Amino acid sequence: MVALSSQEMEQKIIDAMKDETGATVKTWSTRLKKCGFEKRNDMIKWLKSEHGLKHNYAAVAVGMHLNGGKPVYADSGNLLDNQFKGKVAMRPLYEAVEKAVLKWNPKVEVHPTKTYVSFRGKREFAVAAIKAKEIRVGFDLGDAPFAGKLEKAKSLGAMPRIGHMLVVKEKSDIGAELTKSLKTAWKRIEG
Repeated sequence: MVALSSQEMEQKIIDAMKDETGATVKTWSTRLKKCGFEKRNDMIKWLKSEHGLKHNYAAVAVGMHLNGGKPVYADSGNLLDNQFKGKVAMRPLYEAVEKAVLKWNPKVEVHPTKTYVSFRGKREFAVAAIKAKEIRVGFDLGDAPFAGKLEKAKSLGAMPRIGHMLVVKEKSDIGAELTKSLKTAWKRIEG
C-alpha cells in the first residue's frame, strides 16, 4: 500500500469532514472567525470540545482557516518556496540535492511538506530539511551504523524512521556517500 502524500491526505480529510459533519471547511472557517480564539491550538480544542470534531478534521479546518481558506498542501510549489524564507541562498544547493536524487533514480517522487521535502517510493525513504547554512538529508536506514559522514538525524521534522542524515554544506558534499545511502534506504522500502 502506498502512503498518501500530504496533499492527498488533506483532500481526503476535507471530503470526509463534509460528509461526516455536514459542513464545509468554509462553514467551519466562518465559525472560527466568531470563536474568539486566535491561537491554532485553542481553535482546534474549541472545534473538538464545542462541535465534537475529530482531531484531524479540526486541525485541517484550522489550518485552512489560517491559510486564507485555501488548502495548506494543495500547492506544493508554495510549500517549497516557503521553506526558503530567510534562506534564499540555500536554494541552489537544495536544487543540486534534488537533481542528484532524481538522477540516481527518476522514479523517486518529490513531495514538499511544510517543514521538509519528502523523497518517496512506496513510502518516504529520505528527506531534505533546508536550514540556514546547510541541507540535512535524512534516510530510513533502520539500525545501520553511523559511519563516515553519516550521523544521527536531528531537526529534520520528518517521520521517526528517518534516523540517519548527511549534512550538505556545499555541492561537493553531494557524492558517493549520499548515493549509497539513497540506494540502501530505497532497498529497505522497495524490497
